[in-house]
Amino acid sequence: MKKTIVLLLGIIVISNGIWSYIYFSSVDKSSNIEVQVHTLNGKGEMWDITDYKIIISANSILRGHGNLTYKGDPTDIENSTYYKLEFKEINPFGEYETVYANEASSKGGPVSILTNLNDTGSIKSEYSYDELKKDRQNYQSTTLTITWNDNEGELHSEAINLSIDNDMTI
Repeated sequence: MKKTIVLLLGIIVISNGIWSYIYFSSVDKSSNIEVQVHTLNGKGEMWDITDYKIIISANSILRGHGNLTYKGDPTDIENSTYYKLEFKEINPFGEYETVYANEASSKGGPVSILTNLNDTGSIKSEYSYDELKKDRQNYQSTTLTITWNDNEGELHSEAINLSIDNDMTI
């Protein structure tokens, strides 16, 4: 009786192993969605940017959610009436192209640059033309150009090179 039970258990285990192998080898491996997350940071003379993200999924890309830090005296820009953030990357043809921009202006009052530093905003879209040809080096080439005016209305501009500080693939 013991031999029969051991033999039946052995057959069940082997049968389950064979069926498991057949099932898992037939599952469509393309259904696994891979997501890449790049976190970039950069330092400039008057501005720093941290935690700018580029999130690449199977059919879309998200850019943004960076945090800006003004290294000057905050009272110099508290009444600013204009700022513009422009993010650029090198495309597959070696040319810089704008991938995301955020601009604000006002008349008769400040645009509150200082209250908008914690999030640069974001953009999510389906892949644009040639987006799939980009690789880590293209994202590593990201630059931020920030243009703003101070309390006296004088226009300033600074370009900051960002670098990838953290990569993750999920």
